[in-house]
Amino acid sequence: MASENWLYNSENRKWETTDDKDKLPQAPTRRAKQVFTHSRKNKVGKDAQQEMNGYCSCGRPSGRYRQDKQYCSRYCYLFENTVAEGYKKKTLYECWRGTGKYSYNPPYPRLTVQCAWCNEDFTLTRSDENKHFCGAECQKQANRSARNNKNMNGSRKIGDRVRLMRILRWFKDTPITAADISEKWNEWFRNTSCSAGKASQLCAILEAKGHVRSIDARGKKKSYLATDYTTPLKTIFGEVEILKRR
Repeated sequence: MASENWLYNSENRKWETTDDKDKLPQAPTRRAKQVFTHSRKNKVGKDAQQEMNGYCSCGRPSGRYRQDKQYCSRYCYLFENTVAEGYKKKTLYECWRGTGKYSYNPPYPRLTVQCAWCNEDFTLTRSDENKHFCGAECQKQANRSARNNKNMNGSRKIGDRVRLMRILRWFKDTPITAADISEKWNEWFRNTSCSAGKASQLCAILEAKGHVRSIDARGKKKSYLATDYTTPLKTIFGEVEILKRR
């Protein structure tokens, strides 16, 4: 027995047989699956969090790092400006961002930096983020300002000369005037003060020893450059035994 095609007649409210296949309801057709062939593009450019006014990229208020007001600490400055090993331009921060078990909040890594006095490597962490010296002994030698007497040993001038060399080495190949040195000195090392005259006098002393070079341009103020950026300040100025006060 051949199968019959049934069609419901809404007027008579009855089922009727029909041979006209065009009148039969058609099964709904599925929409063809769309395949997107375009590739995903990674975001290009600087991280938006680094461009927040008044804040460091770590989320804390900026301006606490005296050498660069854009950052909150020395750690963040080095972390975002040091090129990662094996890359030409990619920084440590760019390699770190978005990695780890929690991609939005990975732990901050430890940085290997050089001591400002002896140039030896030491570890810089977020807990001691503004550390410039590898230990208390190097810090005392670099900042020594005791006069020669039976209780204390050292030279008051060494600390000032070390501060001057640190400023010149920071600017590296950019000549700066005595007024600029004085401004940076008073901003960075707030426990001491320096005038433009004192800065030019210290530069003259170090120039005579070959550590500083002056540039005398016509019609402009004399500017200064450091002659060496790699020799440890410990080698240049030497160390002495610092005795404690009685």
